[in-house]
Amino acid sequence: MKNLDRGFLKLTLAGVLSVGVAGQALAATASFNAYDRNGDGRISPEEYQAQGGQAQAFRAGDANGDNSLSADEFVKARANDDRISAGRYVNDAWITAKVKTLLLKDEGVKGLDVKVETHEGTVQLAGWVNTPAQSALAENIVRGVGGVKGVRNDLQVKH
Repeated sequence: MKNLDRGFLKLTLAGVLSVGVAGQALAATASFNAYDRNGDGRISPEEYQAQGGQAQAFRAGDANGDNSLSADEFVKARANDDRISAGRYVNDAWITAKVKTLLLKDEGVKGLDVKVETHEGTVQLAGWVNTPAQSALAENIVRGVGGVKGVRNDLQVKH
């Protein structure tokens, strides 16, 4: 009876796993078809970018260099898109942490109610400072952090 139970368990597990793999394959095919707007079985750079794909990920996925993606290359390109997006998030988090640390260490702005957020390398400062000079100092500190592409200074001076 135990052998029958194990055999049944193995068969059930194999069935569940194959359904999962088949489901992923169907999802990838549906996604490929959504990108392949003209239905030619290839995805052009324009089709890829029109769906929000990044040019860098497209180039990395185009294994044979024919400037189009097959279904297999598409999977690689999408994985690269995910990796690039994750990298941006980590970089933004690092920038935010670095800016907050520097603001806390600086005697000129230390202890002030300054909020910091970063999106795609642009840092936004918000909150309250005592003087316009503190606002300018905070902005200069941010501009000195590696990876910062821009600063949006929304600091308000208390009256």
